[in-house]
Amino acid sequence: MAEGLYCNSSFDNIYCWPNTPAGYTVYMPCPKGYDNTKILAYRICTETGEWLKGNWSNYTLCVPHKIRRVPPPDLSMLLAVRDIYFAGSALSLLMLCISMFIFCYFRRLHCDRIRIHKQLLLSLIFRSIILIILMQPGDDSGPSYMNEPVVCRSLVVLSQYFSMSNIFWMLVEGLFLYMRCVVAVFHYLSSLAVFYVIGWGAPALFVAAWTVVMYLFDTERCWMDYTRLSYAWIVSGPIVVVLVVNLYFLLHILVVLITKMKADQQSTQFAEPWKALKAMFILLPLLGLTNLLFFVDPQDGGLGEDIYQVFNAVMQATQGMFVSMIYCFTNAEVQNVIRDKLGHRNHQPKFDMQGPAQRRGLLASTTASTTVTQSHAETRL
Repeated sequence: MAEGLYCNSSFDNIYCWPNTPAGYTVYMPCPKGYDNTKILAYRICTETGEWLKGNWSNYTLCVPHKIRRVPPPDLSMLLAVRDIYFAGSALSLLMLCISMFIFCYFRRLHCDRIRIHKQLLLSLIFRSIILIILMQPGDDSGPSYMNEPVVCRSLVVLSQYFSMSNIFWMLVEGLFLYMRCVVAVFHYLSSLAVFYVIGWGAPALFVAAWTVVMYLFDTERCWMDYTRLSYAWIVSGPIVVVLVVNLYFLLHILVVLITKMKADQQSTQFAEPWKALKAMFILLPLLGLTNLLFFVDPQDGGLGEDIYQVFNAVMQATQGMFVSMIYCFTNAEVQNVIRDKLGHRNHQPKFDMQGPAQRRGLLASTTASTTVTQSHAETRL
């Protein structure tokens, strides 16, 4: 313990926490209404005499007030996970923006299927931006604005919303492919309004309900660790349902395509749906797995939890990169459009780069040559 260093008393809207020696943890009874046999509220005073994470208190357990020495948290692992989130999200954002530009710039790519791809990319762009803000490098306690409950909670809510919208737009991708390959009713849906309601509207309802419940029953300064509570099922339950429905779509499409391809092996009309189906089979577990990983969180404070944290960070931060690679950069249709555009530019006529003086000299030389030629012709005549 550092001699003479203390964390000053602090009020977190529930308790007035007392002065605590550096390197110690102070424990307080949990608020009224909690089961104090299972829940403990505590704050950690770091070796530098500052409260860990600013004005943060943990109300997960509750025992009578006492102070005891605890080992310091492994900040190096927390910082490593934060850096993985930040770097991966920044790279994903760059690739997503390039993909969005390509989809918007080339008119040959303006179709309903690409419009749905663009909405999925847009949801991933917004989520990458939120993750960059949440995980941006700074001191050990994070950016100063993260100590403001309203700001931190709002960012977590937005992150949760765009994370759910990723899954629901994947459902739209599966539904669109299902309509084209199985029921063939998409021509009756002249408007994409239904898809926009599914992709953007449905997640808003579930996240709004989750936000209200968290506001009423969770006392944490921020909701970063929301998966520890049963309220997480308000947003995780719909995700599980969507993944199951989408899996049904994909399996049904797979059976239909295999049946049709066996019946007409010479036809090439199934090439595009087959490629789209393969992309969906890759992206569905990728996006779905990252939203359900908390089921296997060991939470043991050891090596298992460290591995889980790193793996989860890599998976979530690189979602945008995988989607961009599959739907844009490795897409044969996109590659052909770009190749045709570059080839068209290479075959355009070259412009005269000579200046006015050079052009006048060339004109005079040409005129003189023409005059001499005419004189020789007259002489021969």
